[in-house]
Amino acid sequence: MKRVALIAVGSFNPPTIAHLRMLETARSHLETIDTHVVEGIMSPVADSYNNKPTLIKSKYRIEMVRAATKTSDWIRADDWECTRPTWTRTIDVLKYHREQIQKKFGSDVGLMLVAGGDFVDTFPRILPDGSNLWNPSDILKIIVDFGLIVLTRDGSTPLNTLDSMPGFSEISEKIHFISDEVCPSAVSSTRLRAAISAKKSIKYATTDEVIEYIQENSLYQK
Repeated sequence: MKRVALIAVGSFNPPTIAHLRMLETARSHLETIDTHVVEGIMSPVADSYNNKPTLIKSKYRIEMVRAATKTSDWIRADDWECTRPTWTRTIDVLKYHREQIQKKFGSDVGLMLVAGGDFVDTFPRILPDGSNLWNPSDILKIIVDFGLIVLTRDGSTPLNTLDSMPGFSEISEKIHFISDEVCPSAVSSTRLRAAISAKKSIKYATTDEVIEYIQENSLYQK
C-alpha cells in the first residue's frame, strides 16, 4: 500500500471548515485507491506573502490553525513556513516537509499538495508589475514530484486552468480532481472576515475553538 502525507498551504485568515473538509475529503478519496495517509499538515504563509493588506500577523493565524486542528487525530498545524522572515515558494515548502515526513515515517512516504480549485486558478496570474505569481517550472515540479489533489469549488475552473498550461496533458495522471459530496461548502476566509466585521455569527463556518480565539483577541473587527 502506498503511503503519503497531505499538506495544505495558504493564508488561513482565518481557517474555515472548508479547509478542514478539503483535507478530510482528500484522505477519503486516497483511501479508495489503496493509499494510506499518515498525516495532514496545514501550513500558513509568512506575513510577507504578496503584501496582502487583509493578512493579519502569522502569530494569530498559526494559533487559529492550531485551534482548528485541536480535535483532529491526523491533521496538525505547522509553523515552519509562517515563522520564516521572508515568503517561501510553495515548492520549497513542499521539499522541506517531504524531508521531515520521511525522517518521521520512512523514506517511502510521499507528500501531496491539497488545494481548492480557486488556488489552482491563480497559477497563470500575472502580478501588477508584470511578473508571474507562480513560476511555471515550480508548478510542473509540484505536480510531477509530489502530486496534486484539487477540490473543485463553485466559481473555479481548475481543469481549464491546467489545460491551458503547456505540457499539462503529459502529467495529468498526477492530478486528482475531487469534490466534497458530503458537505459542499462555499464558505471562505473572506466571507468570515466580512461577517465578523459586520458583527454577524460565524458559528459552524469554522470550529468553536477558532471562534473563541478570534473573540479573545478581537481579530477582524473594524
